[in-house]
Parts: sequence; C-alpha cells; structure tokens
Amino acid sequence: MKTCKTLFALFMLGCLPLNHSAAKENGMPTSLEKARQEAEAIKPMHLLDGTSVEYYYQNGSGIQLELYDGMLRYEWIAGPRKGNGNKDLPYRSRKIGDRFYVISWLEPSHPDYTTLIFNFNNNVMYSSGIFRFGTPDQFIRFDGGIIETVHLVEKEK
Repeated sequence: MKTCKTLFALFMLGCLPLNHSAAKENGMPTSLEKARQEAEAIKPMHLLDGTSVEYYYQNGSGIQLELYDGMLRYEWIAGPRKGNGNKDLPYRSRKIGDRFYVISWLEPSHPDYTTLIFNFNNNVMYSSGIFRFGTPDQFIRFDGGIIETVHLVEKEK
C-alpha cells in the first residue's frame, strides 16, 4: 500500500510520466520497453527435453513433436500438411500443474508463433497460434486435440 501511495504522489507531482511520449521525452524507458527488458531477462525453461508426443487434431491432422536440448522438432504425420515440419527451433516451457505444461516457440522463417498446452493426465492438448504474422496472409488458430502417444520426461526447474 505504501508503494501505491508513493507512486500516486509522484504521479500527482508530475514526476511519473503519464504516457509513452512523456517517458521518452524524459529519457525514461516506456512500459513496453520495460516489459521487453523483463521478458528477455527471464531464463528460458526447457522442462520437457527428452519428451516426444504424437497428437491429433479433431480434423484428423496429426503431429509428431520431439523436445531436446532446448529445441524442438515437429512433423505433420497426418492430414493435408503431411510430411511438412521444422526442426531445431528454440522453445520455452512452463509447468502449470501436475503433468500439465505450456510450451511456445517462434518460427521466424514463416513467421509463426505457436503455443501448446499439454494435459498429460487426460491426454489432451490445446493450441493457439498467430501464423504469418505481420503479412497480408496472417491468420490465427485456436484448436485442440488428443494425445495419442507420449514419452514424457519431466525435468525440474
């Protein structure tokens, strides 16, 4: 509560900039710059290195995913994209519950950003992604599917 009062007092005295423009004029980092610096300072976690998962979306498309040495490899094994994939993509992961993980990665070559949530207790997964972002072909996916097979290796933080 004391911090809130101090920040409010600084704001009222005009010492705390109201917006990005004021922050830049005063040589202070903007909230966006601060957020970027904080995100870059967080060490990536690779809690699923050694894990492989085969999962299928409700439309029948399937993916084989392998996580290793802070990287991932995937290949479409069923559906219209069968045979396509990518490898050696750095990933991040976070444990969000018992045998429950979220992972994400960026594919600059497309450019795509994908997030997967795996619930290994119930053998289900969920995905969200922004694909071809920043291009006229940009689109999003928000989907889910069934984990068919899994070799789970859980690492500590």
